[in-house]
Amino acid sequence: MLLHCKRDELRKLWIEGIEHKHVLNLLDEIENIKQVPQKLQQYTGSKHYLMATDMLVSAVNSLEGPLLQVEGLSDLRLELHSKKMNMHLVLIDELHRHLYIKSTSKVGQRNKEKGRVSSHVKEASALPLLDVTNLSTPRKFDSAQFSSGREVSLMEIKEDLELDPEENSSAFMGILIKGLAKLRKIPETIKAIQDRLEQELKQIVKRSSTQVADGGYQRGENVVQENQPRLLLELLELLFDKFNAVAAAHAVVLGHLQQTVSPPASQYDGDIKLYDMADVWVKIQDVLQNLPSGRHQKMPSTP
Repeated sequence: MLLHCKRDELRKLWIEGIEHKHVLNLLDEIENIKQVPQKLQQYTGSKHYLMATDMLVSAVNSLEGPLLQVEGLSDLRLELHSKKMNMHLVLIDELHRHLYIKSTSKVGQRNKEKGRVSSHVKEASALPLLDVTNLSTPRKFDSAQFSSGREVSLMEIKEDLELDPEENSSAFMGILIKGLAKLRKIPETIKAIQDRLEQELKQIVKRSSTQVADGGYQRGENVVQENQPRLLLELLELLFDKFNAVAAAHAVVLGHLQQTVSPPASQYDGDIKLYDMADVWVKIQDVLQNLPSGRHQKMPSTP
């Protein structure tokens, strides 16, 4: 009888120990979650988006799960839930910045240097007026900045807090896709890419036109009729190179997306329809063919 009583007492103490341990774990989790907003700001500020996304999703899951009934966390729950609902917009904007701006930044630098070299060459009178309605296939672009010679697995892409996350554009776009997959926002990402494609290409045309006009002005050339053909040729060459760079970046993103929506990595029940490279090239062709011909195209004037 005495042994039976002690056994019941030991069982009670054992259960109390487990309960105390559970309470301590919850308290530790609460303290960690309270630090999430500050850490989230640090990670997003340094563009370590995968770390930020993982932490945010984990915190929201805890607040809406084991910690749902904990008093005093309602404001934090609303704050982090709101951040989670909008996080994908930040990642999509970053993805587009790399697709259209980061990918073409080196192209612009190369053409600027080429412009300096050819600044003493005056051949405007020898060039015919340009017609861009029947454009040939753009020159092949060196996409080494996006490819290592093989398709990189998303599983191999890791985020290092000690390194600049944007140093490798291909890896950074992979990080963004992984974050968007974690947020279950891949369909929204694909739609945003398709919806923004034409407008982003038109913005490249606008920026490139200004860039060429500025380059001519710095070389002492006025944007007048006699200089129009040569400047238009320079613009087309620049656009060909930039659009090839954009296409190379899209190929990388499509590779990442394909890995995300394919089994066993896919988190979706049905098939997710991706865009393809044909869609990209069709839009590029449309934008180029809608450029006014050399007889009517006006380069932006530079004060």
